[in-house]
Amino acid sequence: MECLTLPIHRGGLCGTVTLPTSKSLTNRALIASAVADGGTIVAPLDCVDTRILAAALRTAGWPVDWGSEIQIGERTVPEDLVSLDLADSGTGSRLILALLAASRGRSVIDGSARLRERPMAPLLESLTCLGAGLSSRGGFLPVEMDGDLLQGGAIEIEPGISSQFVSALVLAGPLMAQGLDLEVSGSLPSAPYLDLTADVMRAYGSGLEVSNDRRLWRVPPTALERTRYRVEGDWSAAAFFLAAVAVAGGEVELSPLDPASRQGDRAVLGILAEAGLGVDWVDDHVIARGPVTAPIFADLRDTPDLFPALAVAASYGPPGSRFSGLDHLKHKESDRLTMMVENLERLGARLEGDGTDFMVAETIGQGSGSMPRVTAAGDHRIAMAMAVAALISGPLELDDPHCVAKSFPTFWAVWNQMLGGPRIGEPAK
Repeated sequence: MECLTLPIHRGGLCGTVTLPTSKSLTNRALIASAVADGGTIVAPLDCVDTRILAAALRTAGWPVDWGSEIQIGERTVPEDLVSLDLADSGTGSRLILALLAASRGRSVIDGSARLRERPMAPLLESLTCLGAGLSSRGGFLPVEMDGDLLQGGAIEIEPGISSQFVSALVLAGPLMAQGLDLEVSGSLPSAPYLDLTADVMRAYGSGLEVSNDRRLWRVPPTALERTRYRVEGDWSAAAFFLAAVAVAGGEVELSPLDPASRQGDRAVLGILAEAGLGVDWVDDHVIARGPVTAPIFADLRDTPDLFPALAVAASYGPPGSRFSGLDHLKHKESDRLTMMVENLERLGARLEGDGTDFMVAETIGQGSGSMPRVTAAGDHRIAMAMAVAALISGPLELDDPHCVAKSFPTFWAVWNQMLGGPRIGEPAK
């Protein structure tokens, strides 16, 4: 496996970073455009995950033309059964599963070995209650469906490990004859992602209604409108550059970012500001100054994707940082909590936790120059987090650097630019 040498950079950062747009919003806009049988997505994120979902829609009968914008046209239902490979795309697999269950046509949805391990049961059970004809491997992929127009109506779901199950049902709701009255019970992790789903639906003309606690949803059986939808900048990508300046100090300017964004990961700015990060806004530019001067405290139940970046920032600041709400991290692209703990302890941190909480008992000193090897475990967010760790503990040898293509294909080039041009991208010796 190819490895990458990640450079050290202790002298403070100074740079301007242009961020990618949001993967979450691009994926939702792809599905909404399919439900509307047409739409244009402006400034989409071009990454592995969004390309996988676009290819799956194309295979399922929707014309998808991806240039500088994405144009989606009216569907032609395939006559034969179609097989869709969603690779490692958890979001894409769940969103398209509900879409095709509520649309005519026969399909099989499958993915990588890791995706086959990620639970689908709450969504499959809900679709079955709504009348969908499907079969699965005990609540996991592969799923075979004989799709048809569903009656819809009232249903209750306990999403358990992912709010994506709710988003999938809501996005498919306009295709149901009676629309969808959805009640959400039990735990609701990553709840702010539901705000993004509602925003995209409304942008496509839906008159959906949502309670303030996101527990009650009414999706009317009204066709979505063909829309020209613009995707905003990605706060989850911004987190790694904010963590970098929190660790190494200096000043970094990030754009484009919406200060009023409903992306849950926007919380990273407030979390780091409370630990001493300096923050100024100029239009859609954030100017961040570090390093942080206090421990970092955060409940990440609503924003689990922030954990890798914040865990690294905490491991190089004052000891005593604590995170909670981490119990769903094992269901991500990797067992994210376990892998981050292993990497950070390899670099010298002393960490305490029980699978739900995480505390930095002893932070990491400067690297020894021995070039420790850290693992991305095929997880894009861990790979980017290790780039932050290398600023102090580097140089580090990282396996599978290309996994960043899942959400941020140009990450290494942008990182290199922020560092002012140290060589990065050469295979490790």
